[in-house]
Amino acid sequence: MRSQRIMPDSSACKKLALVAIPLELTGGAETVLNLVAHELASRSEWDVEIAVLGRQLKEQIVEPNGNGVRFSYGYGGGKILSEFFLVPRLVQRRYDLVFSSHTRVNSFLAAARTFGVVRTSRLVARESTVLLDRFTGVRALAYRMLYSTYRSQDMIVAQTDYMKSKLINVLPQRVFGKLSVIPNPVDAEFIAVRSVDKLTEQDAKIFAERPQIVWCGRLIDVKRPKIAIDVLAELRKNNARDFGLTMIGSGPMDAELRVYARELGLASHVNLTGHRDNPFPLFCAARAGLLTSISEGFPNVILEMMACGVPGIVTTPCAGDLHLLPGIEIAAEFGAAELASALMRVIETGDRSSHYSKALTLRSPRAFVDRLLGKDCPA
Repeated sequence: MRSQRIMPDSSACKKLALVAIPLELTGGAETVLNLVAHELASRSEWDVEIAVLGRQLKEQIVEPNGNGVRFSYGYGGGKILSEFFLVPRLVQRRYDLVFSSHTRVNSFLAAARTFGVVRTSRLVARESTVLLDRFTGVRALAYRMLYSTYRSQDMIVAQTDYMKSKLINVLPQRVFGKLSVIPNPVDAEFIAVRSVDKLTEQDAKIFAERPQIVWCGRLIDVKRPKIAIDVLAELRKNNARDFGLTMIGSGPMDAELRVYARELGLASHVNLTGHRDNPFPLFCAARAGLLTSISEGFPNVILEMMACGVPGIVTTPCAGDLHLLPGIEIAAEFGAAELASALMRVIETGDRSSHYSKALTLRSPRAFVDRLLGKDCPA
């Protein structure tokens, strides 16, 4: 077998990091991966590559974009087995850090390191969600098989204590000591800069007409967007105040939600905006924030709402460690009536945003990356 040629690297004097990401999306896991890449790149000793699996393009290496991050693209649409297109890049370089956050990619990288395909001083896998709370049957069995390959990582990151407890049920016992709970980061400074953008004329009109409750996420079943409309109906039934609901996001339930709002007589009060690259000005203009998910690894959108100073935020008990976020109201149950009652409590008690700052400081990208690198990291 021919030996692999090691590519010369113009950044040979720097530490090299590879951040592997299936698709260029704006979901929670992808946001964390990008935050890690850009925080590392802000440090003069690091050179960073984000390897995106999910473009139907010939592999290419894009020149640095001015902040020290390179992007490389492979084939496969981010679907199953597309992680194998990482191999040509992996065998050509020796890394100081390889980081990923999707179970399938985590599993592949662990196996690849075991067989010498990945050469890195530090391999870190972050778990994106509590998969076995969401899936059963054949799919759950498949995930258990992927978890069984988690052996060669130096660190496995759980977002919450609850997630860690669930991982202990599926990971090999030999890696238990590598499990660390590191709360998700949020770039509050970046959000503050983007949140001052002016609302569009249409958005400004809607927010001036009546106070808005803001909901943000993919329009899919696990996020339960229909419940948000039910919550609005409960508020109107039980309270004289006139609220609107602004729902930010796209997904397969869009048409269904529009029909549902009409059926409840709420079409004029439900504002489905579609996807927004910058939802933060809408957060800043809202009277309250609402999260209706049935299950989350940890809902980053709450951290983003906090960074925007949303006066009151209500969530379902959809993840662990939510009680550690000061000022957040956690509904006792998942139903619309309980969520509506929680919303009225936060609205009646006034602006809670003064409670947020310390929690956001502890979740800075710098603090997160330091712990990934083993600095000030609990055993």
